[in-house]
Amino acid sequence: MISSSSITPMEAAAINAYDFAVGLAAIAMVQDLIKQGDEARIGYLDRSLPKDVRTEALKSGREANQQLALVAAAQAVCGISA
Repeated sequence: MISSSSITPMEAAAINAYDFAVGLAAIAMVQDLIKQGDEARIGYLDRSLPKDVRTEALKSGREANQQLALVAAAQAVCGISA
């Protein structure tokens, strides 16, 4: 960890800007995963679709859930939890 006394105010501002950008990217990724999971749920519950399409939707939903669980675990390591 970098001591705040060893960096200039400009460097601190740059780090804060970087953290903000990373946070926005993470939020966008989570929103995309939630959307993917919602769309997958609609797909695998639609009995009018062929079985192979429903199977792929189920796989897609599971992948989205696994990725969301990974993001949640990473956030928990940083001390952020719901």
